[in-house]
Amino acid sequence: MISIDRQKHIFGVANFLKEFAIKEKMKSQDVEDLFTLGLLHDIGYEFLDEKDYSTHPTVGGLILKKQKYKYWKEVYYHGVSNCKYKSKFLDLLNWADMRIDGKGNVVSFGERLADVSRRYNTPIEKLSCYKIVCELKAKGFE
Repeated sequence: MISIDRQKHIFGVANFLKEFAIKEKMKSQDVEDLFTLGLLHDIGYEFLDEKDYSTHPTVGGLILKKQKYKYWKEVYYHGVSNCKYKSKFLDLLNWADMRIDGKGNVVSFGERLADVSRRYNTPIEKLSCYKIVCELKAKGFE
């Protein structure tokens, strides 16, 4: 079951993406698609228990693939560093995911990494999302 805090994160990511798309004057279809992608990016959590949470992108992506969702690969590959699959929407999803904390607030990369590090009792440099942040920064995301 998706927790209340996870729901806040999901809606935060969806709104972050929508606001970005509007600010950038993207096509209305892209605004809708990015908002929907934000809503669906963590759907895999609904079908896992806590010990399996690391597989939520794979589980969610495969569920959405069966539904023929256009952006299932973005869900499947979000949070994967050095990913061979590349898309603008994947970069935007990873960016939003790393800018919205576990309570749905917009935070800096550093604040998000510190939060994840505390929650999982893992040094920042050992987090898989640390690599994602480094890749995003190299692409000019802040």
